[in-house]
Amino acid sequence: MEIRQTESGKEGRFTLYENEEPAGFIKYEWNSNGNLNATGTFVDEKYRGQHLGENLFEQLINFARQNDVKIFPICPFVVKEFEKHPELGDFLE
Repeated sequence: MEIRQTESGKEGRFTLYENEEPAGFIKYEWNSNGNLNATGTFVDEKYRGQHLGENLFEQLINFARQNDVKIFPICPFVVKEFEKHPELGDFLE
């Protein structure tokens, strides 16, 4: 599996590929505070149950860390991941 990042204007995403086929993604947009709104997560049905959503969330956290920004979780999956990992609270906007 490979994760690739794309950005266009204020919107971006990390897409996870399996043999060049998109398996899932996590979307974000830059907000007016210069931080990230996590707006959506999706994993294709045939790839569910393999913790791919968690892998995408980790990628978003790493991106926030590298860019010294916070994350405002709009996506319900991202909200749940932050609830499961209170040690990541420093990344919350």
